[in-house]
Amino acid sequence: MNMKRITILFVCLFGVLGSGYCQEKRLYNHYYLTMKAIKEGNLSDFENNVKHIKNIDSLCHTDTDHSYTLLGYACLYQNKRLIQRLIGMKANTECVYSDDMYCYDALYIAVDKGNCELVKLFLSLGANPNEAYNEDGLCPLAMSCNTNNFPVACLLLQYGAKANGLGNLGGDYITYPLIIAVDKNNINMVKVLLKYGARTKVRDKSGISPLFIARRHKNVEMIKLLERSR
Repeated sequence: MNMKRITILFVCLFGVLGSGYCQEKRLYNHYYLTMKAIKEGNLSDFENNVKHIKNIDSLCHTDTDHSYTLLGYACLYQNKRLIQRLIGMKANTECVYSDDMYCYDALYIAVDKGNCELVKLFLSLGANPNEAYNEDGLCPLAMSCNTNNFPVACLLLQYGAKANGLGNLGGDYITYPLIIAVDKNNINMVKVLLKYGARTKVRDKSGISPLFIARRHKNVEMIKLLERSR
């Protein structure tokens, strides 16, 4: 009799475990199919699968080092239609991507992709143009300077990005948008940063100034511009 009860107990236990595994597998499949639909821009498949996902803000690994929420994945593939759909579903825009060290907002991906339309969308929704992405002061404006994306930089400045960057945040390095722009020989970027109040007398932790970099590059126009703005 006892053996019979034990057998029934094991059957029930394995049934419950098996049921849980199947549910987890189905949920994984819905995540996979939803992300596949985002990548392919398939709205119908997206709608058919996303309705089964309880937490659309879960971070899902795409490889060993990178994780995205559904919104982050839509930003990665710059699918504005599905981005707006997910925003309508109240998706969190503040943590959409992780590299296992930091968590990044939707604006980060939009700036990284150089997509002005998405940058403007997230700024209009309240994204912080002065978000610090690491302890060295990496911020949206510094990213746009680093990629020479003048239109994105202008948008960020219009929405209140600090032309001087975020200052010393305690890291090993201080990120100055002006130093980046000068080093990139981007005269138009330098001009707009100066227009919004960037200081020419800043120095990084190595003591390097924008004027020093301009002279090293032998960029006469840049040297004159910086000297006039001192």
